[in-house]
Amino acid sequence: MFRKMIGVLLLLIGLIGVALSIAGVYFSDQLVAALGGGLDSTLKLTADSLVTVEDTLSLAQTTVGDVNAGLDTVGVTADDLAKTLADTKPLLDQVTQVATEDVPNNIEAMQATIPNMAEVAGVIDDTLITLNDFKIEESILGVDINYDLGVNYQPTVPFDETVLALGSSLDGMPDQLRSLQPNIETASDNLVTVSEDIYAVSDNLAVINGRIAEVEPLLGDYIGIVGDINGAVTTTREQVSAQLKTVSLALKIGMIWLGLMQFAVLYLGWDLIIGERYDVEKLEKEAKEKAEKDEKDE
Repeated sequence: MFRKMIGVLLLLIGLIGVALSIAGVYFSDQLVAALGGGLDSTLKLTADSLVTVEDTLSLAQTTVGDVNAGLDTVGVTADDLAKTLADTKPLLDQVTQVATEDVPNNIEAMQATIPNMAEVAGVIDDTLITLNDFKIEESILGVDINYDLGVNYQPTVPFDETVLALGSSLDGMPDQLRSLQPNIETASDNLVTVSEDIYAVSDNLAVINGRIAEVEPLLGDYIGIVGDINGAVTTTREQVSAQLKTVSLALKIGMIWLGLMQFAVLYLGWDLIIGERYDVEKLEKEAKEKAEKDEKDE
């Protein structure tokens, strides 16, 4: 009885093994396809991400190049501006000399001559008035003689008063011009300071631009590395796709081999069940033959 139970158990194990083998062969393609599809999707996503990273690095490299060129231009402009401001100082010094010293002195000198000029202008004015009034209106031998010098001088304001008014209009101007000297000198000093600051900014821009220039080759190296990794990922996808077919075939062969092994278990279980029955029949037959023999002997 125990032998029969072992045989039934082995039969069940063998049948389950065969069923599992058939199911493994049937579902192996789907299992490998599912695993391969997930792996391929991951690799594809990785490749797409690497392409995006490569494009981003290329854009960053272009941007860095543009910034580098822009900083070069800004640096040159800053140098030119600083030089222009530095060159303006001598001009301001000359303007200071002319506006605060030469012009006020000349105005004062001219104002000093105004009274003399007014006196001369009065003489000229009197002379022109006399010439304007000079006329001949006579009748000689019945002939009318009308003659003048053709001078038409009737000013609203006398010439000497005009000259004096001109001199009066210049009153206070020399002092005003001299008062500009501190402001112009301060502006000149500020130009020097600003020029030096701009030179310093230009030097700093040159340093920064040099460091940015070092970034561009590094970005190029990173682009190359990302491209190599992307190529490796693409190659891996192709290799995985090819190897998945091999894995699927190997899995099928393994399932078939496992199924074939179950036939030995089935045979052993069947043998245990059938063999026990044959043994019982054999014992009954031997007992019957022995009984018949014993009867004959009696």
